[in-house]
Amino acid sequence: MIPSKPMVIETFSEYPRPGRFAVRDMRQTVAVGVIKAVEKKDPTRAKITEAAAEKK
Repeated sequence: MIPSKPMVIETFSEYPRPGRFAVRDMRQTVAVGVIKAVEKKDPTRAKITEAAAEKK
């Protein structure tokens, strides 16, 4: 699954609560599951807001 927006997730074995997910469509749950593996990438396409840039 490739998310359309950035999200924070972890594997279920490391952190059980953020390692679960549910997929909803038209206000109905259509899938549930646990995350077995995560491919971490460098956030090169991340957008930085003006407020965050000013804090640097």
